[in-house]
Amino acid sequence: MQRAHLYVILLLALGVWMLGSCTPRSTMRDVERAESLMEHSPEEALALVSEVDASLIRGVQDRAYYALVYCEALYYNYVECEDEALAHNMVEYYMACDDHAQRARALYQYALIAHARGEDAEAMIMLLEAQKSLKEAPNMKLEGLVHRTMADIYGEGCLFANALDSYAKAKACFDALGLGYHSASALYDMGGTLIQLRNFEEAHVALHEALDYAIAAENREFTCAVLHELLDLSIYCNDYDACNALLARFDELDVLLYGHAHHAAAVAMALSHEGDGAEALALLDSAASMEDTEWADLEYARYIIYRNIGDTDNALIWQEKSKNAQDRLMIEVLEQPVLNIQIDMLRERLEAQRRERELTRQRNILLSLAIAVIIISAALIIVRYMRRKRDELSRYIEMVGELQDALKALPRETAASVGALYRDRFSELNELCDIYYDHGGSSRHKSMVFNKLTETIEAIKSDERRLKELEQAVNKYRDDIMRRLREQMPKLSERDVRVALYVFAGFSNRAIAIFIDSDPVAVSKIRYNIKQKIKNSEVADGDMLIAALTDK
Repeated sequence: MQRAHLYVILLLALGVWMLGSCTPRSTMRDVERAESLMEHSPEEALALVSEVDASLIRGVQDRAYYALVYCEALYYNYVECEDEALAHNMVEYYMACDDHAQRARALYQYALIAHARGEDAEAMIMLLEAQKSLKEAPNMKLEGLVHRTMADIYGEGCLFANALDSYAKAKACFDALGLGYHSASALYDMGGTLIQLRNFEEAHVALHEALDYAIAAENREFTCAVLHELLDLSIYCNDYDACNALLARFDELDVLLYGHAHHAAAVAMALSHEGDGAEALALLDSAASMEDTEWADLEYARYIIYRNIGDTDNALIWQEKSKNAQDRLMIEVLEQPVLNIQIDMLRERLEAQRRERELTRQRNILLSLAIAVIIISAALIIVRYMRRKRDELSRYIEMVGELQDALKALPRETAASVGALYRDRFSELNELCDIYYDHGGSSRHKSMVFNKLTETIEAIKSDERRLKELEQAVNKYRDDIMRRLREQMPKLSERDVRVALYVFAGFSNRAIAIFIDSDPVAVSKIRYNIKQKIKNSEVADGDMLIAALTDK
């Protein structure tokens, strides 16, 4: 009988453990529904997956699937994924996964994240791994996207021949699926790459095909982008008739949505071709203040304008500047690892399996260390805060005693006036200190007393009205000494004047240090410097002022 009870308890414990380690089915249904909405209603998909409580998701597979859907939802809404932990969890699982359909999707998403971070070598490895999975689980649209992203990386690394080949493969995939916009976008990218390869005839054909699609689809942003690229092509070909026709298309179609400075530069170059150099340069000057100005474009435009109007000297100057800008850009590209991507890929592919084996172990170690560091750091911060509060309170209480001692040591003739200025403050400070030590109550109560104590001390330091009254008292009992100092030494800083006032009133260096937020050694140096300034100025009452500053 006892054994049967034991079995029941064990079964109940096992059931509780299984329930705790499984993701609620409703949570995963929301993730699955978000996936189904992805392409046709991306905003709704993102809203749905964003509402999922990730803390309820249990199991490596469910967490990786959730990360995949979340990253795709961000991608379809043109939002970059900034959650690196989410992305790493996703790729960690799918790199060793046999579900090639999901694996290809996940590695493509991670490649986009790595590319956005500038880690192009890692991005290319992910894209190559995605291609392997696409051979096992074909997905032509995703294959086209993979080729297009690879082409983007090649293009940014100035590997234009590789980029052109990948864009062509992407377009073939999109054409097979009848995806007009994606196909036209690939054509646009091919046109820009062909311009870089100086194949202007084929670039002209590709860009005009893309323009025809953009106009037919009434896609104003895409139309604007293609027209800007065609403007560059017309300038490179020195075809200003085409340039003017393209500028007219901007107005005709009302598609100048961005690139206003680029458009203005093209207008200026066209004007210079017609001989109107002054207006062209004026227009270029106005383009320099536009928000979207690209200085490299303007430098090149100035070179073209001066060349068109026959100003050889200036043309050579701006040609050199434009060339230097291009050289700097090329050097930056050459310094990027993407230029050695093929070598990197070979090396990284050999290391990929080893890195993946290490990934789980490193993540667990780092997670444990991070939790320990956070806990220790939080404890240290709390202890340090409490210690600082206690030390500051002790310092302020010590200040009260120092100020009281300073008052007792004042010369007899000023003691009454100075005491009247500050004694009411000291009584308040003493009362606060008594309250603090007489009540061992809550930390909140002590904090309130400490804050009030701080305010009172600061009020003593910066009470301008009382400072004026103190100066009047000093002048009264010390033969207008402050008036003489101000009149004969007008260039003294306000800090120097205030220190002199406290010295003339009879305060010690230690008391003065409290008033000016300094230390006694620094006060001694200030007094010495004031005396030197008076001595060097050779004022009428110099000896008297120096003697007064020397008094204890």
